[in-house]
Amino acid sequence: MRTKDGAKFNIVLASGIVEKRGKFLIAQRSYEEIQAPGKWSIPGGKVEVKGEELNVIERTLRKEIKEEVGVEIEDKLVYLKSSSFIRVDKAPVVAILFLCKWNSGKAKPLEDSIKTAWIDIRDIDKYDFATGVKRALKVAHQKFRKIEER
Repeated sequence: MRTKDGAKFNIVLASGIVEKRGKFLIAQRSYEEIQAPGKWSIPGGKVEVKGEELNVIERTLRKEIKEEVGVEIEDKLVYLKSSSFIRVDKAPVVAILFLCKWNSGKAKPLEDSIKTAWIDIRDIDKYDFATGVKRALKVAHQKFRKIEER
């Protein structure tokens, strides 16, 4: 779909790598998901615009993490990177990734996920991740180490 002035529409995805005591939260995607069914990923979801609103990406991220894996994150988010990809159904996606700190809640598979795990970065090769997730976890780990060194 395009606007009158030719602008294209994209899905905006807000995702968070949640850190707790040096481990990172991952979730196995449902086998009914359009993109990367059954693969391990990080929690997040599509940004829904409800009108004029501030901090819509941050609100979406907090809501999606709570709905998908049952945990709440601290208010401070650390921007890691943005990227883009085309989903298997040809929908263009702009993904925005943050490093988040766990605040409360027990991780459990809820909406769109079938398993959760807190992993050490050394165990990254034990999981079948969706494209780009392993690289994102490595970036998050490096950033987390720099933050912890301060």
